[in-house]
Amino acid sequence: MNCGVYIHIPFCHSRCNYCHFISMDFRGAETRRYAAAVKREVADFPDSGIADSLYFGGGTPSLLADCIPGLIGTVREKFRFTDDCEISLEANPGTISARRLHLLRSAGVNRVSLGAQSFADAELTAIGRIHDSETILKSVAQLRAEGFSNINLDVMLGLPGQTEKSWTHNLEMVARLSVPHVSVYMLDLDDRCELHSLVESGSVKLPDDDLVSDLYLETIESLLRHGYLQYEISNFALPGFFCRHNLKYWRREPVYGFGLGSHSFDGHARYSNCPELGAYLEAVESGRSPVTWYEPVSAEQSLAETLFLGLRLTQGIDWGQLLDACGARRLARYEEALREIAAKGLAEWDGESVRLTASGMLVSNEIFQCFV
Repeated sequence: MNCGVYIHIPFCHSRCNYCHFISMDFRGAETRRYAAAVKREVADFPDSGIADSLYFGGGTPSLLADCIPGLIGTVREKFRFTDDCEISLEANPGTISARRLHLLRSAGVNRVSLGAQSFADAELTAIGRIHDSETILKSVAQLRAEGFSNINLDVMLGLPGQTEKSWTHNLEMVARLSVPHVSVYMLDLDDRCELHSLVESGSVKLPDDDLVSDLYLETIESLLRHGYLQYEISNFALPGFFCRHNLKYWRREPVYGFGLGSHSFDGHARYSNCPELGAYLEAVESGRSPVTWYEPVSAEQSLAETLFLGLRLTQGIDWGQLLDACGARRLARYEEALREIAAKGLAEWDGESVRLTASGMLVSNEIFQCFV
């Protein structure tokens, strides 16, 4: 089975107030040291194989455009790339230029995920984004001018001040730009982030859950009318543009992560790197593994993961195939739970396959608790 490779770039111009990912302020000298450490971590990795996806996530990987070619070269030396390897890079509007894009494209980057989040300037300001809607349009134009055709736009539901009118405008702009991939994420506030505190104190108000649910269902219908296929709870694409790398997570295919706080799955165990920059650099530079958490995946965990990750996909789960692999006895308690979910209209069940309905996707986190 071909694997995927993930590299975490934690640096940003500034931290958004909803962010709970591992990120920090952009610092020139430290970024070069970090890139060198990631290259060493990759070079020292004991395994190798064939990779058909490489993903630079963040943070804002586009800020380190000068380092990306060297990182791709090091990964190529460790993993053999397929001819059609998908090489994705996350970018924020306003952090790309013709020079940076030419450098990235020449190095092999063939897919860019742009963190638009909203086309309403007031909503962007409310979540601490440093770009405006005009910058999004300019960035998409720059990408196309440099020959990038595989572009994703991230947009967010449930932002402070968001209304039905502003969300409809978001969908209209997505349709106008006609990028081949759209990711629609619902705002998920970690209690450690600044926006959570502002909401808790009452100084910031979020749209109510019923409105967000209605807008999500509207999103599915609107994007479908414009030719987008929903292939996962939060992801929509024109035919031929499903994100290969992200599909690996939902299909439980091997993905090897490198860099600060990155997570890996080798088919047998899950493990992650140190989340603190100084400790990560010290470990790698001294020749030690930066892995600080490791957990073998048991057969029962593997089955549970297959169920709740598979249900994220709109194609659902091939129940007949799972029965053949696991047997009716092992699946009995899960089958009972799934039939109850289907009886409530949250899933479609025909005995051969099971998939969530649009209503089920809205409460997917609660449904997945059945399998955790």
